[in-house]
Amino acid sequence: MPDADLVTEQALARTYDSRAYADTYDAVTDYREVMDYAARHPDKGSSAVASALELPRSRIRPWLDGAKPDAVRGLETAREYGWLEAEYGDPAFTALNTLVANVFSGGSIAEQYHQPSFALNHRGEESHVIDALELAGLEYRIVADRDGRADEARPTEDASVLGRVLAVLGAPVGPKADHRLTLPAYLEGAPADVRETFAYAYLENRAVEHQGKATLTLRENRNRDYLESLAALIDDVAGGGVSLRERDIVVSADAARELGTVR
Repeated sequence: MPDADLVTEQALARTYDSRAYADTYDAVTDYREVMDYAARHPDKGSSAVASALELPRSRIRPWLDGAKPDAVRGLETAREYGWLEAEYGDPAFTALNTLVANVFSGGSIAEQYHQPSFALNHRGEESHVIDALELAGLEYRIVADRDGRADEARPTEDASVLGRVLAVLGAPVGPKADHRLTLPAYLEGAPADVRETFAYAYLENRAVEHQGKATLTLRENRNRDYLESLAALIDDVAGGGVSLRERDIVVSADAARELGTVR
């Protein structure tokens, strides 16, 4: 998959709803056309601009007064963080890749508002997800005392835009139990370090140790084809030594050492 296709404007814009447009990206292109026309014809009012571009005046008048479609604001925010331009080797994408892995293995994206949250693993506030949020340049807060559930890190600014970007990259939105999961398409053909980061983040959240052994077990109540793909990814990254049983992915001691997940 080409780097340019990781997060596109079209895909991100289409995560937003619009009552006026069947395709939300059309709102983006109309907005840009209106603003470009207005900049080139500063003497024309909203009626003249609407007539020239054959758009409803009621739609474009707020834009000329400084309003923007939600999708436009989202694209601008994503571009400021470097998410739209991110390529596989960029720090911005390293952060996004890690956060996608964390949605699959220990987090969630709220269905209604695309607000992401990330469970902290056995390392607590030293969890790798904290490093990923800081690498992304995001402010966050730690939510503790969750009735026996793991503490969570939740972005406090631009969370909805982040959630939408992660969704574009393939992270599930809403309860994972309601999804037939598939691994993100960008992992296929991705550089080795991208695949390794995803696998490492996943195992840090989900792998279970066994006393006296370095073998790790990962149990997921997910669809079989997803487990097969996940086991194959981890096996490829580790150079072998990973097997899928009936319900468990088993990572041998040698594979765990190769992955750097022996604790």
